Amino acid sequence: MKLKRTLKDKLKTFLFAKDIRVTEGEPFPQVYHGDFSSYFPKEEYIKAQTPDRLPVYDFRDFDGTDNCEKLNNAIDYCSENGGGTVLVKGGSYTVNTVILKSGVTLFIEGGSALVASHESEKYEREAMIFADGASNIEITGSGKICGEGNFFGLKPIEKPLFDDLPYIDMIRIRQEYRKRIRFAHMSKYGSIANLNNCENINIHNIIFENSASWTVHIQNCNNVKIKDIMINNNRHVANTDGLDINSTSNLSAEHCFISTADDGICLKNAVYTGSKGEMKNIKISDCEVISCTNSFKIGTETTYDIHGVEVENCKFYLNDIYPQGVCGISLEAVDGSRVYDIKIKNISMDRISCPVFIRLGNRNRAAKVDENTARATELRVNEGLEPKLTPKKEFDFKSELYNIEIENISANSTEQPVIISGYRDRGRTKRVKNISLKNIDMRYRNVPEITDRRLFIPEYARDYPESNRFRNLPVYKLFIRHARGVRLENINCVPAPNSRRKEIYKKDVK
Repeated sequence: MKLKRTLKDKLKTFLFAKDIRVTEGEPFPQVYHGDFSSYFPKEEYIKAQTPDRLPVYDFRDFDGTDNCEKLNNAIDYCSENGGGTVLVKGGSYTVNTVILKSGVTLFIEGGSALVASHESEKYEREAMIFADGASNIEITGSGKICGEGNFFGLKPIEKPLFDDLPYIDMIRIRQEYRKRIRFAHMSKYGSIANLNNCENINIHNIIFENSASWTVHIQNCNNVKIKDIMINNNRHVANTDGLDINSTSNLSAEHCFISTADDGICLKNAVYTGSKGEMKNIKISDCEVISCTNSFKIGTETTYDIHGVEVENCKFYLNDIYPQGVCGISLEAVDGSRVYDIKIKNISMDRISCPVFIRLGNRNRAAKVDENTARATELRVNEGLEPKLTPKKEFDFKSELYNIEIENISANSTEQPVIISGYRDRGRTKRVKNISLKNIDMRYRNVPEITDRRLFIPEYARDYPESNRFRNLPVYKLFIRHARGVRLENINCVPAPNSRRKEIYKKDVK
């Protein structure tokens, strides 16, 4: 086994290596063994339930040419007559877009389900469940909403990988991961739930399954409670974030199980996605996240401020397939926002490559978004709104990342160090500031690692920010660059058995 790269190997990787991406083909609906998690503790999250918001309207009692029209007519009637519950029971019903209105509880009874139509042209607003400007809405009932995500992706290059690589190599790991992604087919319709400009949202005791894209997307909303939900996605369908919280304040997510391909819980806040200003007061607790990428993430797509975020008492891991999850905690400010006052504590991780990734960059995506390059969801064209384009310099060099407290982290079977990095770009340096790490315990996978004696480590300032983009770093415990006010207390790490890497890398750090 070759465990050391030559200078020729490294130059070849640097000059010619490209990310794998499948872009052509027909939809590939076949589900492979390993696409879905073998662990799904339904009894711990979902309980039998009966409607408690009166009156109750059975959607089957309403007129309509199909189930979707009946359901929308029931919701309209319920909302127009003072609110109540619209009941889905008696089996599985195929729908396209269901529009939720103020004062309505959508109650899907246990054993029943709403199932996404495969006719993508019939969807409105890129979602199965959509709401805009509604208040006092609820999704519950212990049943399912099934997104049929595997019908809207392309065939991956490889089937799921179960056996771990017998060595640690971030370059190979990134390649293996991307070989298994089901990239989007042009027919992809969007999220299972897309709630916009709403207030007083309650989502609980419900299962979201097999999403085609962002599973639960909450944007420009206020006062949101999410509790006792399960998200069970195909772990290889691209862009299937679990909870995408966008430009939303006063939100709590408690006791949630999320198994998905992309980010488990992700906070975003970008002008070109329709965000309207700062987001704050976000609390995440007692959540169990299985993710092939980032378990908890702030960024990307962040131009406006995000602050006042607390995450505690969570489990982040990836079971039964390989490569491991990319990152446990990923805090990024790369598109112009200020991300600050973030507190994270009491997190256990297993089979996550990088435990903590704190990244300030200058990707400045707002300068690149226009009518030709942005997705329709980013330009809001499907909502009949004008694209929100920005001057190219409005968010350039504007990102800041500071006042971060992370403590009591236990990470088993890691493959990368904790990474804390600002950047230097076009002669200017910007630094992360006031970072506190306390009681961090890391233990590497018990296998040999590839040794790279790197001549230099690029800044990657304008690249998409991912921990594995840094490839094989020359340290195993802490990589810190362009930082001020870094406080470390009780940071322990057991390296790989053959490790020749240094313990800590520091450059432009105080």
